Amino acid sequence: MPGISRAGCLLTALMAIVASGCEAKVLRNKDGAPTVMVFKSADELRRFNKLANKQAGADIIESLLACRTPQGTRIEVLGSGYRTAFVKVVDGLSTGCQGTVPIGRVQEQ
Repeated sequence: MPGISRAGCLLTALMAIVASGCEAKVLRNKDGAPTVMVFKSADELRRFNKLANKQAGADIIESLLACRTPQGTRIEVLGSGYRTAFVKVVDGLSTGCQGTVPIGRVQEQ
């Protein structure tokens, strides 16, 4: 049964690779605010950055958000680029919320 033995070794190695890539990630603000804003998309994040300098109303900002979540909330990174990451909240009141955050908000636990 050498074929089964090799398949078992391959499966074990694959599981170890996947497990090592799934280290816990959390959301953190650099400014120490109690919550982290998760935007509906990268476009909404860009709009927010433009509006932030113009003192936009709270209702406009809220319309750009998928959710707000407390500092340290665990997430799963579904995709990332140079400046942003697309994340899914995996615990707390915002569980299941998906959206875009600046890449600097994603940190190791």
